[in-house]
Amino acid sequence: MRIISLLLMCWSVAPMWRLSSLASPPNVMGVFVKARTETLLTLEWTKMNNFSYILRYSNGTETPLTVSADGSVLRYTVSSLSPGTKYTFVLYAVFKGVKHSAFNFTAVTSPSNVASVSVKARSETALTFEWSKVKNNSVYTYILRQSNRSDVHTPMYWGGSTATHTVSSLSPGTKYAFTLYTVFGGERSSGYNFSAATMPLNVASVNVTQRFANRLELSWEEVKSNNISYILRHGSKAETTIAALEKSSVMTHTVSSLSPGTRYNFTLYTVFEGVRSRGLTFSSVTASLTVTGLRCEHLSGGNALALVWDAPSGQWTGVEVQMKGRNPQYSNGTRLEFHDLHPALWYDVTLKLCSGDVKSAPVSISCQTDPRGVIAGVILALLFMVFLICLGFVYHRQSVLNRKTQSDLHANQTSSQGAEEGACNAPVLAKQQSSDSRKHLGQRLNKKKSVKPTQENPYSNPSTPSHQ
Repeated sequence: MRIISLLLMCWSVAPMWRLSSLASPPNVMGVFVKARTETLLTLEWTKMNNFSYILRYSNGTETPLTVSADGSVLRYTVSSLSPGTKYTFVLYAVFKGVKHSAFNFTAVTSPSNVASVSVKARSETALTFEWSKVKNNSVYTYILRQSNRSDVHTPMYWGGSTATHTVSSLSPGTKYAFTLYTVFGGERSSGYNFSAATMPLNVASVNVTQRFANRLELSWEEVKSNNISYILRHGSKAETTIAALEKSSVMTHTVSSLSPGTRYNFTLYTVFEGVRSRGLTFSSVTASLTVTGLRCEHLSGGNALALVWDAPSGQWTGVEVQMKGRNPQYSNGTRLEFHDLHPALWYDVTLKLCSGDVKSAPVSISCQTDPRGVIAGVILALLFMVFLICLGFVYHRQSVLNRKTQSDLHANQTSSQGAEEGACNAPVLAKQQSSDSRKHLGQRLNKKKSVKPTQENPYSNPSTPSHQ
């Protein structure tokens, strides 16, 4: 009897158990968001036999679900949703038109990506990005991922309707890929992909290899990086793009159509992926034209001379004048005088036209100081010498005359004294003369006797005395 009673009790309870199992399905149906987009949510949950389902939205709208089955899993896609929105749902299990259980859950759609990302600031090792907030709503956060890094960068600085973030520890002149995610409810957007390049390095220096009056030749060491080019800005004029050389480490470039003796300012940029370096600024001066019309002018006195030249064309700051043996002199005009020189001497002079610290090719000339003073001096000296000679001659002549006069005076005095002495000694002299005469006469007679007598003229006058 007891066994029969138990069987009857179980039989009576069985329909109630079956009804309870049907009316009270498990509350945890495990609804998962299998996939999501900005406007779609794909839900999945475990299949229960003989049950249909109704999905109720937070606004009270209920939608019977036509689900697809994949084995024991049911799947349904909710569409026409708004991006970055949190939705509340109730999933009902229905048996024969009766709701037997409800499962409440929430899900969010993917937020929208940012419209664009711009580089707000750039350096050789850092990039600062800026973008507009999605829907101008600060409820969204953002994650910036660098493609070749595993870490995730989260912006720290906001500001109004824009967000900014700086990525550091980068390499100069390098292109990087990034993905910026909008985050809402722990869910990321599909991601906004973009790339940006760091600023390339400047060239170390620029050398002016040659200067001409109308052009400059420049050279510099190439920056070691791929896909590098250069831009040379000439003052405020148009820029010139210079392609890098493939097999050369030294770049050369000629800037033409310049003016002589002019200083020009330049900026040389290194360019990588359209991004310029900070720019290396330098200046250089073209060579001046050489001095023309160089000539010398005499100054009175012969102790100075003037150097004169034509005014050069173009721009110039002065002229350097170098006389051999003297320190250089400078002039910003077209004339320069030299003093304390010697007359009638030649001097070598060299001129260089200056444009700042750049000098033109030298021009030389030889100048002679005024020789007229020397000639006049020579003439005066000659005249003085002639005068001295004449004066000496006159003096000599006068001396001779004086000596002759003195001699004559002495002779006169002597003769006067002799006359006086002769008067006193006259008898003695007469006697001596008479004696001498007789002596000489006797000598002559003796000589005649030894000579053959000559024949007398017969026609001679007898009365004429014979020669004794």
